[in-house]
Amino acid sequence: MKIIKFFTSSVIGTGVDFALFALLCRFLYPPAANILSAGAGMVTNFVLQRHFVFEATRSLPVSFVLSLVFSIGGIFLGSFLIFLLIQIDFFNQVPLAAKVVATGIVFFYNFHTKKFAFEKR
Repeated sequence: MKIIKFFTSSVIGTGVDFALFALLCRFLYPPAANILSAGAGMVTNFVLQRHFVFEATRSLPVSFVLSLVFSIGGIFLGSFLIFLLIQIDFFNQVPLAAKVVATGIVFFYNFHTKKFAFEKR
């Protein structure tokens, strides 16, 4: 059940991320656009996951710092994947497709690291 709630919160955060990414790609290099858009998605996800997904057994400051560190790792992982993918002509023409592939990979990284950030073992 937790992964379904995580998926739902991720869809909302990803919606914020993708909308902003599509807008920013008009003005910025796609990996740079991803850093900014994913940052907005990160904040959205933190709020939703803290309140609706995980049983927060860590203090707010600790879970925030851990979540922030892991999220930044995910943002840079996603940006690196986008950088690699846009070297391929198709993804260079359609950077949103590169974002979709990178997001799918980073989803699993985020689930496991956020679970650790919010819940003590």
